[in-house]
Amino acid sequence: MTLPQVVNQFIKNPDHLPKNIIWRFPKKISTNKHIFVLGAPRSGTTLAKLILTSHPYLIGPGYETAFFTYRDIFSFRFKGIKQKKMDELRQNCHDIVEFFDIFTNHVLMDHPEAKYYVEKTPQHVLQLAFLTKYFPSSKFIHMVRDGRDGFCSAKHHKNVVQGSDVKRYANYWRKCLNSRIKLGDKDNILDVKYEALASDPEITIKGMMSFIGEPYHPQQLQPGKYSNNAITKIKTPVFEKLSANINDSSIQRYKKELSTEEIEIFNTIAGEQLRHFGYEVG
Repeated sequence: MTLPQVVNQFIKNPDHLPKNIIWRFPKKISTNKHIFVLGAPRSGTTLAKLILTSHPYLIGPGYETAFFTYRDIFSFRFKGIKQKKMDELRQNCHDIVEFFDIFTNHVLMDHPEAKYYVEKTPQHVLQLAFLTKYFPSSKFIHMVRDGRDGFCSAKHHKNVVQGSDVKRYANYWRKCLNSRIKLGDKDNILDVKYEALASDPEITIKGMMSFIGEPYHPQQLQPGKYSNNAITKIKTPVFEKLSANINDSSIQRYKKELSTEEIEIFNTIAGEQLRHFGYEVG
């Protein structure tokens, strides 16, 4: 959700602003177990989410809710839940944490086999400290990708505004990675490198499922299963790979697609974060 969209929400409903502020200071800690997939833009969060939700125990929408971003939570809508019901769910809550628990429990009720709700919004990485504090029983899968490759992908994605300029993307990528790095080692955060998922998907997916605490399901490697999702039906080139077998063709694409100057700019801005996750900085 862009800043103009957020501002427009509060212009339409100015009385929602103070309630939104109050709701973002929860009084209770959630005991529910959710699965959060997050990371810098174009880091493989969509692919990870599709793979996870092809498992019968995991369910999640085919779009990003931006639930914990700076949005009007009192205008939040969800496909499949009527506005009247959503308003009813909100009325029984006192803060955003309680609302998320009640909302996701309601979603799970319509999927008897499912155990966990998967929330995939990349920019939630910027709220990672808040989320790990108030959802200590949840699991957080942090997708990491070489930021230079991320920029190559972002340049062609109209919804990633940071992709308009290498400096802008590098600064935002650094901000996202720092939000994760400052938390250090935590038992409920798993860092998954896109490069590992692309190069050895079966081993990486098994590791993700072991982290969640559920058995790996072979269909999680089948494009016909994980690509059966609303987002893959959008006819745009940036989503084409989601319907194909996982492959490593996009690894180190920056060496061919970026100029020496662009690589140097990125390395200067975010070299420390690249090194932290084991990426070469020449």
